[in-house]
This record gives sequence, C-alpha cells and structure tokens, in this order.
Amino acid sequence: MIDGNDNLPTYHVLALSGGGYRALYTATILKEFEQVLGRPIASHFDLICGTSAGGLLALGLASEIPASDLKSLFEDQGKQIFGSRDFMRRRLGFLSRAKHSNEGLRSVLEQRFGNSTLGDLKHRVLIPAVNYTTGRGQFFKTPHHPSFELDYRMRLVDVALATSAAPVYFPSVRNERGVFVDGGLVGNAPGLFGLHEIRTFLAPNQNVRIRVLAIGTMTVGATVSGGRDLDQGILGWGGSLFDLVISAQESSVDYMLTQSLGGCYFKIDDQVTPQQSGDVKALDDVSEASTNTLRDRGTAAAQRALGDSKFTPFRSHKPAAPTFYHGPNKNSGEL
Repeated sequence: MIDGNDNLPTYHVLALSGGGYRALYTATILKEFEQVLGRPIASHFDLICGTSAGGLLALGLASEIPASDLKSLFEDQGKQIFGSRDFMRRRLGFLSRAKHSNEGLRSVLEQRFGNSTLGDLKHRVLIPAVNYTTGRGQFFKTPHHPSFELDYRMRLVDVALATSAAPVYFPSVRNERGVFVDGGLVGNAPGLFGLHEIRTFLAPNQNVRIRVLAIGTMTVGATVSGGRDLDQGILGWGGSLFDLVISAQESSVDYMLTQSLGGCYFKIDDQVTPQQSGDVKALDDVSEASTNTLRDRGTAAAQRALGDSKFTPFRSHKPAAPTFYHGPNKNSGEL
C-alpha cells in the first residue's frame, strides 16, 4: 500500500480499545479532538470500531453524542457504573458472583441511547463481543453490507451491554441473539477487525488506501513477579487473567497493524509511570486519583497527537455518505 498515491480511494478507521474506567483516557482525547476539529468525530471516519468501554464510546460517537458528554459519562457516572453492589458482595465478587451488577451501567446506557438501534445510526460501526451461546466471536454491525440483515434491529443498549460484560467484573448478558460476554476476549484492540472489514466488505478486491487511528486506554500489562508462586488457581489469578488477555492482544494487534499499514497506522496510547501505576491498575477504580491521572494524561496525549504529522490526514478526511441496505436508514435498492 503506497501512501503517496493521492488518487487512491481512502478509508479511515477509528479503533477504540476496551479498558473499563480507563476509557476516560480515551474519552478525554476524543473530546479534545472534537473541540479542535469543530465537528463530530464520526464525520471524519468511514468506520468506527470499539470494544467493551471503547464500544460504548463508538456507539456514542456514531450517535453523534458530543464527545464532551461521553467524557462526562465516565467522570460523572463512573461510580454508578462500577458501584452497584454492596461492600460485602464486591469483596466476595471473585468467589461467587460478578464484582458489579450491570444495573447501573444499564441505567446509564438507557439514559444516553433510549430505544435507538444499530439501524438508526448514520455512521458505520463494528462492535466485537463473544457469543457465549456459540463460543464464538460475534461482531455487531450497522447494515453496511447486503448480508448484514439482523444486527440493525439490535438496541444500542443491548449491544453495549454485550461488548462490555467483562468476566468477573460484570455478569454475562442475555439478549435476543444469545448470551454474551466482553468483546475484549476476542479483540480488545479492534483495529485489525476494522482493516478486515474495509478489505472484505466495503472495498473488496480494490486497490485502496486504509488508515487506522487507534486509541488505547493506558493498558497495564499483567506481568509476573520474579518471586511469585507459579501454581495459581482462581483466587491467585483473580482479575489479572483478564488484564493479561487484553494486554497481550493489544501488543499483538499493534505489531500486526504496524507491519500491514506502516505510516497509515497511528496509535495513541501512554505507558503508565511507576508513580501512576497504582492509580489505573484496576479496570473499575473510580477514585479521584485514577480520574485525575486518566484525564490529565488524556489531555496531554491529545495535544501531542494534534501536533503529530500522522494525525494530519485524519483532520481533513470527509468520508462519502455510507450505503445502508436494511433498516430505517436504508438508501440502497439492492436486496
């Protein structure tokens, strides 16, 4: 793929990683971008992909909810999302039930999305989840291909709950399509899925330029201490198993997208400093320390990215209006 050929059709993908409350970092970056660009972030991209908390943000952006409001969702309602069980139930969460109920999250989502469906969106999205009924990854999508005939009926609330049902942290969720758990188990960093979506469904067998802007969540990789007992059960692993899964995925996807796209791939993320590692270690830490760290580092990351030449193409890109084959925004006569 030759980036210097200005005559190539161009597709831009926004990929938002999962990370629980650490998505405040992502939301802060998006808010700063939107203020500078002066129009909804979704209007700069041909496809928005988001996993788990990144999926909530992707659905919000595709609904053209201002990024500042999405940032407030985490800042102002984080404790409602991650504090829906009493103290003792949270303490025993790893042993009996999920650490948090999803009722707080459901309430927040219903306030934001109401009964809107994927078919109501005017921007293309791809939201990974894991179908626990079939044991396979499932990708909820707007009807931007003739074969996508079912997802458009899904409520945004149900899609958001499905992609963010992190094992141990939240209960699995059942909807009309089955039982679902967190999309982070199949693709916490969804940029590779976005690349595949363009090449397979939006521009198959075509010579096109694809750029991917990926935004992480200051993922803290789960690593083993040199003195740790290596024979661990469920109590020993706890939430670190899920952290290990998503951090390993992040690094693998970052490597593959770098190899596949070169200069057409731009990743925004931050390494956690030793002093701040305790602030953002947990996916569900809604403390003042974590809020300050995520918000401050997000603001700095946005400023850094805005001055980076790799971000320049994303400023000016104006995608063509998407074609939808089913649902209320159907604009194609193709069956």
